[in-house]
Amino acid sequence: MRHCPRAAGMAIAVLWLSATPLRATPATALHDYQTGNFTNALAEFTKLAEVQTNDLRLVFNAGDAAYRATNFDLAQNLFSQATLSPELKLQEQAFYNLGNVQVQKAKQAKDLDGLEQGFVLATNTYARAVSLNTNDVDAVYNLQFTMGTVEQIKQFKAAMRRAKSDADAAVRRAEFHRALEIMAPLQKSVAAKQFEDFTKKLKDIDDIANPHQP
Repeated sequence: MRHCPRAAGMAIAVLWLSATPLRATPATALHDYQTGNFTNALAEFTKLAEVQTNDLRLVFNAGDAAYRATNFDLAQNLFSQATLSPELKLQEQAFYNLGNVQVQKAKQAKDLDGLEQGFVLATNTYARAVSLNTNDVDAVYNLQFTMGTVEQIKQFKAAMRRAKSDADAAVRRAEFHRALEIMAPLQKSVAAKQFEDFTKKLKDIDDIANPHQP
């Protein structure tokens, strides 16, 4: 998946014309960004945005720096603000980057439902970006990727439900080892948390019924 955020460098070029004395300047913000000091770049772009309150390009740049600093909650907030720009190009790029943030947040989900919800949200956001610029190949690619991922998650959830049903049937037959065999491979999946207690109980029962040899 292509999810490198895009910086609105045009904002920096415009701000070079400003003579307002600021501790944070476009030059220092750009330098920190380009040298990988994203935390400082975020602080400087934020200060600039507080002065140039009508320039959402600075908010966008702050969102970019926040993304690269892995502050995804803040990046989401900033890119969401940038989607309100009347400038269609900036608006489209803000939706694209917002989709990238939502994918990163979805990957932090603790269960399959959270993962699915996050990717559905990102899909809708990429769709907004594509609707603004159908020639954005990265946005189109990511839209297709997230749509495919959502479908895979749905199929996997269905498989999980079938596995749980089969394991329940094995438990009713007192075939606890068979039930554990069904559930154990799922422990490494993102859905493991949803079935953690059930699988642990199966293991405890199986250990009693089939003690391991020394």
